[in-house]
Amino acid sequence: MKVAPSTVSHVVYTLLKITRFSNIVEKKMIENKFSKYPAPPKKSIHKLAEVSLSYILERQVWEIKPKHSKSEIVGIFLHGGAYVANLTKMHWNIVQKIVEMIRLIIYVPDYPLAPDSNWKDTYTFMDELYCKVQERYADKKIVFMGDSAGGGLALGFAQKLRDNGKKLPNHIVLFSPWLDLSMSNHEIKEYEKKDVFLTIKGLKYAAQKYAAGTDLKNPYLSPIYGDFSEPCPITVFTGTNDLLHPDSKKLREVCTSQDLPLNYFEYPGMFHDWVIFTFLPESKDALEKIKEILVTE
Repeated sequence: MKVAPSTVSHVVYTLLKITRFSNIVEKKMIENKFSKYPAPPKKSIHKLAEVSLSYILERQVWEIKPKHSKSEIVGIFLHGGAYVANLTKMHWNIVQKIVEMIRLIIYVPDYPLAPDSNWKDTYTFMDELYCKVQERYADKKIVFMGDSAGGGLALGFAQKLRDNGKKLPNHIVLFSPWLDLSMSNHEIKEYEKKDVFLTIKGLKYAAQKYAAGTDLKNPYLSPIYGDFSEPCPITVFTGTNDLLHPDSKKLREVCTSQDLPLNYFEYPGMFHDWVIFTFLPESKDALEKIKEILVTE
């Protein structure tokens, strides 16, 4: 039986729809009006964790390490923003909640963005970051986490690691992931009518800037076209009012047909990237599920 979204989620969805928020986002994508600078960690994070800043290829990387707690899990959180927008306060909200609930060490990188950089620059950065994390925490479980474009990057980079014969993360957690930059799924047009965050036009524009001439169906850009053999476990959270929902469903079909490990959580009526709205009951539910999966596996 399908469960309707919570009252507060419905209110948020309605407000975003009334304000035509997706059109605002589209305009900022096309006009390159998003901030290129990451929002800094919230002051409240410093109360529960040690926060240290380092640099990789002149980009900022924060390490958030819980105080008074020994963690066996290290996460790399890759923020969304269609590869053109940087870390926001809402991303730091979800990072803080993850640290509070799961007590894991988490890296939050300011990875290269389009149009100043392209996917090759981003992957060069990711190679350096992953190597650093592996060297420092060789004895711990490593988890990739990402929302929207960050989810696509997490899964695409994991495929590159597998292709190069390198050690994969122990788990990948995806929130409303952008899995196909070509936007080829025939169902997407119908879902655009429901989406209050994204438009096909805006995403296609951002995709072209990030790809910089590379085929958009390259699996490192659009991991839905990749080879999922020898995978690590994947957990995906998706909502049925999300423009990107059809490709999450497609990922489930691929994994089911190949008998691959996938935890798939579909939330009826939820909009794109709802998990980063940490005050929503659905977001809290998703984080509880992640905690149970990562701590018990």
